[in-house]
Amino acid sequence: MVDTRYEVRQAFIRAGSGVATEQPLASAAASKILASGGNAVDASITASLVLAVTIPHLGGIGGDYFALIRTPDGRIDYIDGSGFSPSKLTRDLLLSKGYSRVPNRGPLAMTVPGMVDALHKMWRKYGSLEWKKLVEPVAELAEKGFPASPSLVRAIKAARPVLEADPGSKDTYIKNMPEKPGDIVRFPGLGKLLRLIAEDPRSFYEGEPAEKIAEYVQDKGGVLSYDDLKDYQAEWASPIQAEYRGWKIWEMPPSTQGITTIHMLKILEQWKLPRDPVDRFYYILSAAPPAYRVRDVEVGDPRYMNITVKELLSDNYIEMLRNMARQGPPRCVEMNRGEGHGDTTYYAVVDSEGYVVSGIQSLFYPFGSALTEPTYQITLHGRANGFTLEPSKPNTVGPRKKPLHTLSAIIAESEDKIFAIGASGGHYRPQQHALFTTSIIDHGYTIGEAISAPRLLWTPWTCNIVADKEVDPSRLPWGYEIQYGRTGVGNAVMINGETRITATDPRGDGFPFIQ
Repeated sequence: MVDTRYEVRQAFIRAGSGVATEQPLASAAASKILASGGNAVDASITASLVLAVTIPHLGGIGGDYFALIRTPDGRIDYIDGSGFSPSKLTRDLLLSKGYSRVPNRGPLAMTVPGMVDALHKMWRKYGSLEWKKLVEPVAELAEKGFPASPSLVRAIKAARPVLEADPGSKDTYIKNMPEKPGDIVRFPGLGKLLRLIAEDPRSFYEGEPAEKIAEYVQDKGGVLSYDDLKDYQAEWASPIQAEYRGWKIWEMPPSTQGITTIHMLKILEQWKLPRDPVDRFYYILSAAPPAYRVRDVEVGDPRYMNITVKELLSDNYIEMLRNMARQGPPRCVEMNRGEGHGDTTYYAVVDSEGYVVSGIQSLFYPFGSALTEPTYQITLHGRANGFTLEPSKPNTVGPRKKPLHTLSAIIAESEDKIFAIGASGGHYRPQQHALFTTSIIDHGYTIGEAISAPRLLWTPWTCNIVADKEVDPSRLPWGYEIQYGRTGVGNAVMINGETRITATDPRGDGFPFIQ
């Protein structure tokens, strides 16, 4: 038994299916799709859209989306729903406006939202039910209303100043703001948008919604154009694959930070890791700085990178990182005051056929750019903030370019065991993934125990460690400052022989669904 200090939320079923999200309405809707004959991909479409409606501050429809899909024959596919930057967004433009970094709020903060096209492409390749049957129930939910979750109530209250500053956001979220969990929330404009998407998903990029988005952003001083939206297409690509202690691990490739997860695991593989996550954090903190340094210098839009993924995963490169990590946790030097946490929602679905989906969507920060197109109530993400204004780097801001993306997710496999796992966490995500994976593979934690166990996370390039409140600071003797706060919300599914397992994080609002 693992001392998680939290309740373990997990459920088991033989040869069935399951859904793990942080929103019960999303899990229930996805379960209905599975019960009606849909597969895990069909259920994922509905889950994703319900999450966009019910927790719009985390994974709204104006954001990006990524997924790893395992097919019943064991193939792993990857859909990249990250958007490129507007054609007129340049470094010179931002510098001329007095910015020292790319803003995370306002009309210059967004790239093209990629979520809708990514979901549709995923359905076209792997879905089994009619597209409209997956989308129309979500439109009805937005129109008729739903009980506000604790997460949504907290988020609106916390973000009220930035939401009130934008007319579209104020009208969407503040005008009828839920005062307490359970208050009914309606998004009629979003419902109207979903009905258009049910008929033609490209209407988001080529129809009136696209026109309204471009018009609203430009009226507020931004440069996102109708042509930027019209020209966008989500892309299929190959995931990163590596081995960790005999398990095959798949992560998401650049422009995501999935490579950083793999680097951390390959560094950690050289050590016998303690069972207790608090004791194990010494090794996490040793592995993270070399891995993050590579991310910050080398990773971005793959078209602009100076080194290939193959080179980054070569034995020589891994050994170089291991040598750096063997020096132990670095002496604490405050390099900057960078932020570690973004707002995201991750979910996982498994079905009786053997499909597994590891999906993640995000606006980056709570309510993203905090700009909301009012007709269709589309809150646009702040993903351009993932760029740097430092010149001549792979991730330097530029037109029609993808930023370094904090979103990533895992699928892992060994013989008859397969798990999909992930969490909200922004820049913390590679550390979360390393903690989860080492708990499961090195020490036999169940997926529920892995995501419920205490977490400590280093805020990159600061002296700060964010931790669950149960962690004893006296156990961290390295001169870092411990801050008790949010350590993300994880979810997971697993196939273990004939058994299907689903797990949700007690730090969030979700419960595991099986059938």
